[in-house]
Amino acid sequence: MAEADKEQASPAEPVSKTDPEAAAMANGLVPSAAKPPEVKPPETRAAKKSLLDKFESKVRRKVDSYVDNKADELLDDATRRAEQFRQETLKEVHDQAMQLLDLTEARIDEKLVEIEQMLEKRLQAELKMRLRAMLWTLAFVLLMAAVSFAYVWVKRSTGLEDNKATEQSE
Repeated sequence: MAEADKEQASPAEPVSKTDPEAAAMANGLVPSAAKPPEVKPPETRAAKKSLLDKFESKVRRKVDSYVDNKADELLDDATRRAEQFRQETLKEVHDQAMQLLDLTEARIDEKLVEIEQMLEKRLQAELKMRLRAMLWTLAFVLLMAAVSFAYVWVKRSTGLEDNKATEQSE
């Protein structure tokens, strides 16, 4: 279409000097045998084309503006939705992490209670063993003391201690 406009707006092509009909047409003379071609003035076509070009340009600008505005609007909406989705996802992940953390803490607390109970049982068992050992030691000490007192009493009652003291003095 643009090439046709260039052809319309360009000056007349050079006329061949050997062709008399072409030369006569170029000078405005009409040969008798041929009808002149209907040629519209280039000014009216150019005016129509420039008016169409202006309208097309105006429409194109409006369409481009609408498309740009719509694209910006859709991009803003998509950005807003993406941010909202990101926040919702982060919140869900955070909530799930907190639930898992709470579950883990509960398990750790249970295990700590179990360990404390086991340590308490071991401590009680160790204390019982030490108390038994101390009781047995006390029983043997008392038994040895009783045996020692019995030996001394038997020795005095038989008079063996006095005989040794007299034999040593002599």
